[in-house]
Amino acid sequence: MDIQDPDALGRQAVKVGLLTPEQLAEAKDEMGGGASDMMTMLRTLERKGWLTPYQSGKLLKGDDDGFLLGGYRLLYKIASGSFGRVFRAEDPRAGRVVALKVLRRRWSENQQHIDLFAREGRVGQTLKHPNIVEVLAMSHDKTTNQYYIVMEFVEGGNLREILQIRKKLSVAESLRILEDAVSGLAYAYARGVTHRDIKLTNLLISSQGSAKVVDFGLAQFFAALEKDAKDKEKVDRTVDYAGLERATNVKTGDVRSDIFFLGCVFYEMLTGRSPLPMSRDKNARMHKRRFEDIPLLPRDEVEAPPSVFLLTETMMALEPNRRYQTPSQLLDAVRAARRDVEGKPEALDGGDKPRRSLFVVESDERLQDAVRDKFKEMGYRVLIAADPQRALDRFRQQPYDALVVDAETAGEDARYVFEQVVDEAERKQFKCAGVLILGEGQAEWAGLIRQRPNMAVLVRPGVTIKVLKRTLEELLKE
Repeated sequence: MDIQDPDALGRQAVKVGLLTPEQLAEAKDEMGGGASDMMTMLRTLERKGWLTPYQSGKLLKGDDDGFLLGGYRLLYKIASGSFGRVFRAEDPRAGRVVALKVLRRRWSENQQHIDLFAREGRVGQTLKHPNIVEVLAMSHDKTTNQYYIVMEFVEGGNLREILQIRKKLSVAESLRILEDAVSGLAYAYARGVTHRDIKLTNLLISSQGSAKVVDFGLAQFFAALEKDAKDKEKVDRTVDYAGLERATNVKTGDVRSDIFFLGCVFYEMLTGRSPLPMSRDKNARMHKRRFEDIPLLPRDEVEAPPSVFLLTETMMALEPNRRYQTPSQLLDAVRAARRDVEGKPEALDGGDKPRRSLFVVESDERLQDAVRDKFKEMGYRVLIAADPQRALDRFRQQPYDALVVDAETAGEDARYVFEQVVDEAERKQFKCAGVLILGEGQAEWAGLIRQRPNMAVLVRPGVTIKVLKRTLEELLKE
């Protein structure tokens, strides 16, 4: 029943624990010993910081619960969803503002759900990282029989709210937010935890500009709710992941799915629109074509170096083996793209010369050691593999500046891989110098390869480290 009398409203505020009798008396004194109407009283209490508009609204309705939970004062509702609501709350004992994620009552009637919610909440408590929203406690209020998770409160907003206002972000800002999010993913993955619900609303941007990932550890809980829910109560939080993983035939929990959807978030930051067609129809969202028809990041719309386009394309590759395989690998690529955007090339330890990455395909172990040592001395970061396919996989996941392939020792497959890498670099407008070394018996292969300005074919004998170095330097000239 609505409250009509200011005095009754004041008594109700004291009864439910929002005010002390002393605070109520002080407010009345400030208003000259009383209040002519309830709105004057409420505005006075709100101005003094003793009530929030959320609390005032509930008092006017005559509510006598929903103000306190587990000793926390609920200040206002931040968000509401199928599984629960999130409140900004105050801990009077510690004087700290927190966020409370409260499980809806209909999900609290199943002990299996309760146990899973508690377990997943405890998983979140194990993750302590500056780019992950900290879970402080998992608890149960016996008075109301409600279960809730206490989290750090991030002053700011989620990424969707920011994009609704700003439409899209600059390349530099998008990369900075992406690096923060990947740092959090990498930390969690190193501890055996994947996210399973990467999206705009689960990336919080603090007032200082740092990004924090929220809802780690709750994926299994959401999946269980969706499985048990009635059709009209579908939680619908894992549909996108299920559709991608069914389309690509990978197991649930594959971290590369997190990488894919983080790529979608990055795409939306840069363009202001989702690369995936959005639909309320679950079957449409699960369809493989939805993931096959993702448009490339438009080069005429986003002004960025080739590494940014390659980063986006690799993150959102449909084939999982073409994506970055781990968050740590992705983190290296994000930082490299940031250096490109900011004009800060990777430097040698103790020096200021650009440090280039070189991938060498060489099956002869003796030659592997010689090439590695010599080119490290020259300032290259050297990667070596005997299997040519490794060179292609690595380029797709994290491009390098130069490729040297010794087809004499690695065989004809090496020649095909060399051409694939050079073709892919050209298609993605990524500058990668390529040198193919042939044996005397393979000289005719040189005529089978389409010549390009960023590649060279050398035929033994006469291929020395000095010749190789000079050739690479010519190809890598700006």
